[in-house]
Amino acid sequence: MKIDFSQARSAQAAEDDTRTDLKAKAKDACRRRISAVMSASAQLNLAADAASGALGPVDMQAYAKWRSWVKEMRATWPRLAAPNMDPSIDGYWPVLPQSVAALARKY
Repeated sequence: MKIDFSQARSAQAAEDDTRTDLKAKAKDACRRRISAVMSASAQLNLAADAASGALGPVDMQAYAKWRSWVKEMRATWPRLAAPNMDPSIDGYWPVLPQSVAALARKY
């Protein structure tokens, strides 16, 4: 019997693939959570309104909180790419401020 080693993979290669899969899963979970609050087109419209001065002071404050929340979300996903973490658990993610939820409903 002859063994074909051409398809053999090293343990390091398998570990690298697992790490890549975990990163993709966590990053995708982050993207889905942000998009669940506000679609990409709504985010663009909000940014345009903020840049043009069309938002009032309360909405501008909420917009600043939105940006901070998104930044926190993006900073969180790499930690959730570990083998012992589950990015589907809500408690691992930053809490959405109520003012941001209210602003998102307008868009």
